[in-house]
Amino acid sequence: MEAHLAEPFDLDFLAGLCGMSRFHFSRSFHNTMGQSPSRWFIGQRVEHAKDLLSQTNRSIIEIALTSGYESASHFAQMFRRETGISPRDFRKL
Repeated sequence: MEAHLAEPFDLDFLAGLCGMSRFHFSRSFHNTMGQSPSRWFIGQRVEHAKDLLSQTNRSIIEIALTSGYESASHFAQMFRRETGISPRDFRKL
């Protein structure tokens, strides 16, 4: 999953890779990781974006696209939900 952060999240595909149903994959993942697969995936995307924001001069839209978001506004919304601040404000830190 980490190698494919820019791709859409697909629970059916992931479950199929493991030879499990969606339900069993989600339950097993949650039991192991302490959160749902989608929650983990969002968190990893935001961590990736945080690294890019602090280590590069790429534009916010470029970071959004690289992190798997189709728009800067959706990226900013998810980033703010996860971190409590906007990507622009995070970059200023």
